[in-house]
Amino acid sequence: MRMSTLSIGLLASVSLLSTQTQASSPHPGKVLHDDANCMKCHADMGYAKPSLKKMGVDSWPALKKAVSYCESNLNVGWFPEEQEQVADYLNQEYYHFDK
Repeated sequence: MRMSTLSIGLLASVSLLSTQTQASSPHPGKVLHDDANCMKCHADMGYAKPSLKKMGVDSWPALKKAVSYCESNLNVGWFPEEQEQVADYLNQEYYHFDK
């Protein structure tokens, strides 16, 4: 009986630690976004503002297209799955489009 209680306590501790680690880890798209210094341009332009209407970011597909546009014009070197992560981060943080 004691061994069972100890095992349950240990599993609960590991589960709690795992949850805390995940909660403190930044979104992978944020890391890519920050490493690429996207705010060099977007600090003034912002995101989801009328000044960016020319990019037509009004849906999830349009947001992915805009991220791809910035990536290729600035030669960031992101793979398609990394572009998706950046778009997902921007969507969670700024746009809130349905996927």
